[in-house]
Amino acid sequence: MIRNEETYKQVLEFRKRGFTYAEIAKICGVSKATVSNYVAKKKFSKQVAKDNSERAAKENKKRMQLLNAARASERKVRYREALRSAETEYKHYKNSPLFTAGLMIYLCEGDMKDRSRIRLTTQNKDAHRLFITFLVEYLGVSKADVSFWLLLYMGMQETKEIRWWARHARLSVSQFGKTQFVAQQSKKKILHHGTGNTIIVDTVLKQKLNRWITLASKELGK
Repeated sequence: MIRNEETYKQVLEFRKRGFTYAEIAKICGVSKATVSNYVAKKKFSKQVAKDNSERAAKENKKRMQLLNAARASERKVRYREALRSAETEYKHYKNSPLFTAGLMIYLCEGDMKDRSRIRLTTQNKDAHRLFITFLVEYLGVSKADVSFWLLLYMGMQETKEIRWWARHARLSVSQFGKTQFVAQQSKKKILHHGTGNTIIVDTVLKQKLNRWITLASKELGK
């Protein structure tokens, strides 16, 4: 039973024009439940819902494309600024033993290919400790943001090794990710405490680190 024929007609008209339940409810001063009760079973209303959904998907896709384009442009600006500042910072830092040590450690044991992740992989505990100090001192990384994970042989005690590495790398146990286990290939090659991985995910910092390494390699190779 329709209590207000005029409101009912308005609801139908607005729905035919493509308005949503929420919009119609606000315009006509009724609840969404009332709007639904009036039009939900109407064949044209189902088509309106489909059309609205398709239009919303297209608009959302367009918004995402614009957003991604804006983000890409912003990233390019940040990368240029990072590389420009790297040039200046290198001149100030290059005479520091810790700075040079950090660059050389990463050049020898770091992942140079990944564009967004700084990852140092080595069995040397001192290399990890020095590199983490380098990250804090020169790249401005908060020590709490450093992630660490271990590669161990089957049968090694995970908890014991995590504690050993946490102590020597001077990190919290909570910063350790999921440990990976592999079968031992040779008895001659023994990983006494496994292989550690120091990780920071930051594309801008990776760009800066790579630039410093390039500058140092050119200067030291003269």
